[in-house]
Amino acid sequence: MVLDVIERFLKDLNVRDLLSALLVNREWCQAAVPLYWKAPFSYTKKRSRQALKIYESFLEQENGSAVYKNQPLYDYPIFLKELNYTNLLFCKGFYEGARNVEALLQMVTNREVRLNTFIMENTGTNIESIYGFWTNSCYAPIFSTLVHVEIHAPFPKYNVIKALMNNCTRLSHIDINLHDNSVERAEKSLDFLEELITAQTCRLNLRLVFPNGSGKMPVEKLCSGLETFKRLELVKWNFDGCDWGWLENCPNLTEFAITNPIPTQVTSIFGSNFDNYRLQMSKNKKVVTAH
Repeated sequence: MVLDVIERFLKDLNVRDLLSALLVNREWCQAAVPLYWKAPFSYTKKRSRQALKIYESFLEQENGSAVYKNQPLYDYPIFLKELNYTNLLFCKGFYEGARNVEALLQMVTNREVRLNTFIMENTGTNIESIYGFWTNSCYAPIFSTLVHVEIHAPFPKYNVIKALMNNCTRLSHIDINLHDNSVERAEKSLDFLEELITAQTCRLNLRLVFPNGSGKMPVEKLCSGLETFKRLELVKWNFDGCDWGWLENCPNLTEFAITNPIPTQVTSIFGSNFDNYRLQMSKNKKVVTAH
């Protein structure tokens, strides 16, 4: 079997099966290694910790502090495509893990790694300085190719959204919780979000959680990207007084989900075009997408 045929076959396997594929022969190993290592921090804690140890061994080699000098068979960090930033931080505990994050980000930057997916999960920790390490402009090339972003951690988001706005133009999935205790910061986040949406060149699946008061302002921001939306989900909003007429001007929208109670205006808009649009109730869960 030629290598490209093997690669197409392996793309349909789960992580456990990929591990078995590594043992078949040299060709299968060569094809399976990049797939197995594309998302090393996105699965179990055990797997994440093992991956971190291997990444740290590369740091030690670069710093000349490695106990052993044998080079690994592959340069595993170059295969990174999906980064679960939260899991990376918590591999050793939040604060201890934070000490190595900047060095690891610099290491993958030096290797010219380009990510497809970036995830920040909700852990209840809201320390912006640690969660925001990656927004430093020196790491910008890593994130310039992102197509899928999930940000749920409960820290102020305006700097994060600004970093995405400055670096990303190919996003097709944005899933973000805009919770913020500061009205001023929430308004900044919405301003940057508007610019982020309009900067995208792909049809967008957008999920927004906005528990910060009136939904009028975020609704107004959405109106700047009417042709961009393919799927739109609005969660935990206060929709009182919102005008939903703009939904009639979204030519590429195929699915719309909203938290109960669904406004009468929304029902009437989608009720007349049911063949083209699917109106759903949001259950405040992350949108599951293939990535």
